[in-house]
Amino acid sequence: MCTLTYRLTSQGYQLFFNRDEQITRPQAIQPVVNTVLHSAYPIDPSGGGTWIGVHQSGVSLALLNYYQAQIDPSLKQFTSRGVIIPHLLAHIDDIHQQLHSMDLSVYQAFQLCVFDGNLSIQTEKSVQQEKLGQARQYIWDGKQLIFSILSNKKSLPITSSGVDYETVYAYRKQQFNQLINTEKATTADYITYHQHQGKSGKCSVKMYREDARTVSFTQISVDQNMALGKKVDIEYRDYLSPAPNTVQTLSL
Repeated sequence: MCTLTYRLTSQGYQLFFNRDEQITRPQAIQPVVNTVLHSAYPIDPSGGGTWIGVHQSGVSLALLNYYQAQIDPSLKQFTSRGVIIPHLLAHIDDIHQQLHSMDLSVYQAFQLCVFDGNLSIQTEKSVQQEKLGQARQYIWDGKQLIFSILSNKKSLPITSSGVDYETVYAYRKQQFNQLINTEKATTADYITYHQHQGKSGKCSVKMYREDARTVSFTQISVDQNMALGKKVDIEYRDYLSPAPNTVQTLSL
């Protein structure tokens, strides 16, 4: 139950992510720097992992559930999907090979989006895209790992929902098309999209149901022209905190 979009710039890219969760799930820990992995990410106390993270090189990873292929958890003991991103952050130069060598059968179905550190307007337009910056998607459906290249003009939004997925996706896609022109949209336009709440709570980008709601918003900005320590900015809004509009920031 999440929504992901991204915006390309001449210097890099921006990643936007709404995390939707059951109201019974514990509040996450805001992003912290892992000095061993040279990365930063929020932490889910339930599994000790995360749903989004970024390396100081500018490589970002974001994970969404893939409810279309979920298996009844009572049939098998699964490992938390939250450990996938920290594992891959430890193999930042080998993500594609790592995913294809891992035993994914221990995880419930998921969508994983990977953004190269040198992704920008120029690299997405390049005819040598496979050698330059890419935005990639990996879908594990419980049986096979499906790989594809993302396009900010054709692939967005990427979303998940445990309830009435087709209706929810169609609504969020319609709102995206109404609010976002990928050639001209600003950072503020994307934030407005991620904060959109309509009459149908389950369909809203910032969603709300009796049993679940959007609990946080994460924005990752990568500027390839900046040096390490300033190249990556992370902004995090915890909607479960006493001051839900407060933006917590850190840099890598």
